[in-house]
Amino acid sequence: MKVLFFTIVVFFSSKVLSLEFLTGQVVTLEASYMPDVIKFKLDVGSTTCPEGGWLTWQNNTENNKAVYSMLMTSLVAGKNIRFYINDNDTSCTGKYIHILN
Repeated sequence: MKVLFFTIVVFFSSKVLSLEFLTGQVVTLEASYMPDVIKFKLDVGSTTCPEGGWLTWQNNTENNKAVYSMLMTSLVAGKNIRFYINDNDTSCTGKYIHILN
C-alpha cells in the first residue's frame, strides 16, 4: 500500500513537460558556431519564437552534425521540418526535430 501511495504522490507532483512546435521550411542556416551549436530560421513563427527569430539546436557533436545535415536538406530541397521546444521557452532551443515529407 505504501508503494502505491508513493507512486501516486511522485506521479502527480512531478513536473509535466509540455511542448509546442513549429512546422515550416528552413530559410537561413548559420554554420559559424558548428559543431557546438546550430542556429537557423524558419519561414514560420509562434508567439514564443516569432518568425524571423533565431532557433537553436544544441546537443553533442555527432548529433549536431546529423541535425545540421537534416536542416541543410530542408533548406536545399524545400522540405518542411517540425521543431519542438518546451512551452514558453523564449530561448527557442529545440528538444526534438523531424524532417517531413
